[in-house]
Amino acid sequence: MISVKGGNFFQRDVIYDVASFCYNELIPRIRKCYIEINIKKMNGYEGTCIDGDEREYFIEINREQSLEDLCVTLCHEMVHVKQYVRKQLFSEVNFYKTREEYLNLPWEVEAYKKQEILYKKWISTINQEIK
Repeated sequence: MISVKGGNFFQRDVIYDVASFCYNELIPRIRKCYIEINIKKMNGYEGTCIDGDEREYFIEINREQSLEDLCVTLCHEMVHVKQYVRKQLFSEVNFYKTREEYLNLPWEVEAYKKQEILYKKWISTINQEIK
């Protein structure tokens, strides 16, 4: 189940569509999963993904991005959901000293690589431009 709150109606609608697309691309066989997405003002971050109890995930997306960047950020965070579900990422291991060290973490390398691929694939399904 995917829940989206915050932002405006159009942002919520688009973000729900992107999240559903990413879910079906990344973890299509997983039936029991709850993802709550909150579109809000964030200082210093484009997005975050935190795991909760038994397949509960909480994503926050900075609303002060262009719609395209909002969607790309969500694709990135949905890769982290996939990583949590498949036990490829654990919240206890998110320690790093520099931005460069952070960008070289294996789960970040994968998320940055797949965010554009997912976004472009999603865009091709809606037959319109996002600005």
